[in-house]
Amino acid sequence: MSFAYRHPVEQDLDLITSIRNMSRRETAYHHDLTPAEVNTETFDDPDYSPEGAWLAFNGTKPIAYGIGVVEEGRIQAGLDDGWVEVDVIPEARGRGAEEELMRLALDYLKSRGVARAMAKIEETERWKKELYTQSGFKSVRHFYRLAWRGTEDVPQREVPPGVEVTHRMLKEMSDDEIAAFTEILNDTFSEHFCFAPEPPWRWTKWRDACDDPWMVSLARRSSETVAVCVVDVCQRFNAEHDVRSGWIDSLGVTKTLRGQGLGAAMLVDGMTWLKNTGHDTIFIGVDAENDKALGLYVSLGFKVENESQVYRLDFKK
Repeated sequence: MSFAYRHPVEQDLDLITSIRNMSRRETAYHHDLTPAEVNTETFDDPDYSPEGAWLAFNGTKPIAYGIGVVEEGRIQAGLDDGWVEVDVIPEARGRGAEEELMRLALDYLKSRGVARAMAKIEETERWKKELYTQSGFKSVRHFYRLAWRGTEDVPQREVPPGVEVTHRMLKEMSDDEIAAFTEILNDTFSEHFCFAPEPPWRWTKWRDACDDPWMVSLARRSSETVAVCVVDVCQRFNAEHDVRSGWIDSLGVTKTLRGQGLGAAMLVDGMTWLKNTGHDTIFIGVDAENDKALGLYVSLGFKVENESQVYRLDFKK
């Protein structure tokens, strides 16, 4: 079957959003993104290039979207990679569009001179896993998604002496406040798999685009921010599935205070905020090889529910 391909323009934002949402609804816990949220990852993202993205059409009907992205922050961190995403609406799969989008995206990454392509795929995306493995990608890392489903109170953990915890809604935070907690998160994950520092502007753009409630727990010792826990509630997902769930999105503690129970206390603080606001299910993600974090989550009652994998394709030089 013959499809038409072209680079997207800003007027295509609704088309891109629709294709991504229809393609990913089969994934566990998927929630539809709004055009404003997708815009933060595309046209409003300095790393995004329309020359590395394509829309596929069957006649006049948009059926697929593919993209190759090279993030300058990752290049500066020495990772020398790019990321590939391919989304196809279910009824159009298996007709060649996904293979062509993969070829285009990989050729774009090669033209940028990076050494490898990366992708993260959920276990329920079987068609996507087949596409990537047939294209030469290999699994290099597993990640777990865990859930705490509590009818009882959240387990308690005490904050270390001299540390005060406050709560702020992300929408109300200034750029400087966001930069401060981003620094903590970057410090926390600096030695983790495939890490590159997250620029604060990604958080500020998300703050301005997202309508869901995001709460940030900030731990301070004197006037210094020393730990952070970010939680969010996807209202659309909860309404569509008639559930009351929330997410522990990020958890970080400055290196000088690790090993004192502050990370556990901050996690419990985020869980408690979600429970007190009417949410009985809490999700969190973790690197399957991060035994310390996984052990903490399990000790607080979290259980593994599904997994995703990071895939990598090394280009021949």
